[in-house]
Amino acid sequence: MKQDQRTLEIMCLSSITKNVRCMDKALTGHLTKDHFVHIEPNDKYSYTSKLFEFVMNYWQKSGGSLLTGFVLESSMNEGKTSENIRRKYITLWDEVENFDFDENDFHEVLFLLKKNNGLRTLTTAFEETSDLLANGDLKSTVDTIQKKLDEIQLELSDNFTDKQNFDVSNSAEYFKLEYEKRLTQPELFKGIECGISNIDSKTFGWMPGQIIVFLAPSSGGKSVMLLNSALHANKVCKKKVLYLSFEMNSWLCLLRHVSLSFEIPYDQIKGTDLSPDEMKAIHDGLKSQEGGPYFEYDVNMEDPTPEYIDQKIRELIATKGKPDLLVVDYIGNMTVRKAANGAKDWENQSQAVKGLFLLAKRYNIPVLTAQQINRETIRDTRKSKDDKKFMSYDQAAASGGQNLMHLCTYAIAMEPNREHGYCVLHPVKMRDAWFNPFPVRMNREYNKVTELDEEEQQQILALHGVATGNTTVKEVPSSSRPDGKTPIKRPPGSAFDDKVFDTEVDEEEEFTPVNLDDDRELSVPEWMLYESH
Repeated sequence: MKQDQRTLEIMCLSSITKNVRCMDKALTGHLTKDHFVHIEPNDKYSYTSKLFEFVMNYWQKSGGSLLTGFVLESSMNEGKTSENIRRKYITLWDEVENFDFDENDFHEVLFLLKKNNGLRTLTTAFEETSDLLANGDLKSTVDTIQKKLDEIQLELSDNFTDKQNFDVSNSAEYFKLEYEKRLTQPELFKGIECGISNIDSKTFGWMPGQIIVFLAPSSGGKSVMLLNSALHANKVCKKKVLYLSFEMNSWLCLLRHVSLSFEIPYDQIKGTDLSPDEMKAIHDGLKSQEGGPYFEYDVNMEDPTPEYIDQKIRELIATKGKPDLLVVDYIGNMTVRKAANGAKDWENQSQAVKGLFLLAKRYNIPVLTAQQINRETIRDTRKSKDDKKFMSYDQAAASGGQNLMHLCTYAIAMEPNREHGYCVLHPVKMRDAWFNPFPVRMNREYNKVTELDEEEQQQILALHGVATGNTTVKEVPSSSRPDGKTPIKRPPGSAFDDKVFDTEVDEEEEFTPVNLDDDRELSVPEWMLYESH
């Protein structure tokens, strides 16, 4: 595609005022007014740049609506724009509106606009360094050129904060630059923490555009985990939260929230058994939150769809500001508005997951959600207990289709033990943030998740081994691998296990030497005490 700068700007404006997907790509590509520089003869400034600013401002203020000719004219009428300037905007808008664009060309248009901006940056670099070079200041000349080249590299990258490709043999400066960014400004590379240090230390928080899912059986603490994470984001991280509950009404949501926030037993509040002092503490505490980051609940159980969530986000953008965290409780209750005829519930849920993924990318916010563990995994859990094995979870544990596992960034399984009041968290899909299973305390009175210290975790893991039928408590040696990662332990397959013949290759199990000085009693399964005949 060979087009001049003016034509590229017209093509881009036409695309982002007619097609939402093109607008999403423009936002993701960090397109700015600096990419619109064409100035018509006899004009003092670029009208295409001004129009682009208006388009983007209207998108933000309207909560994600595309600019129309009616809105443009109405705005000029309200602003009392002069007839001469008004005529220029109308002429430009007619050209933009009547331009026949192809959505498939937008990626190249975006690339060429960024490339042209990179060329202008390079020209500026030469102009700025000419005097330095004439004075023999080689170091300042090289530093200035290097800085401009870094800007150009970022400009040409599809992701503004990441390189699209690089050669390791020439990556020394790139590594140094990126490392120093994270060293000097670590807050720019951290997301919203959930309040559980074993997870936050590995993930660095939930980042914009990610989907994070907690997997648990029915009544296994999914909503409790979502609420605790959301409240930590709101109260500790000072983030705006939109919480969609598709299974509880407003009063029940408020009861849980108040119980957790003020650590007053849920049953006491539900039973209207508050003392005057407790009532005053709750009232004053809620009043003190006015003016801070909002925590918005929405309990629309009649329309649990991505389309409704999109509408709600736009409303908030126009009134209170874009949420920093979206919580959806939970996927098992979701559907889509335009469901295919005869589609099953799990198929609609899979489509809903795709919708959540698009929302996360479109609004650049993390989405925290939950899903039930499927029946097969629950049966395997019971079988593991009967066979005296510690339960492990794979990516087939989620109910419904596999879209959720494909599109989510992190998936964490919850194995609750209601009798002893704890829950073991298992990594299911953690990418580069893998952790060893660990327990947290689940306080039923306040619906509160509490971290445990190392000694308490070891005690509960030992208790967990007994509670699940595993009477042999095995200490896990510290990792001696140079990368610091803990090797994944998998039970060996038997001759009667179909997975032995599976084509999938499991990670190699690391050998753990037996401690011959350990005199603890070992539990021996009964089948080992008899010889086969």
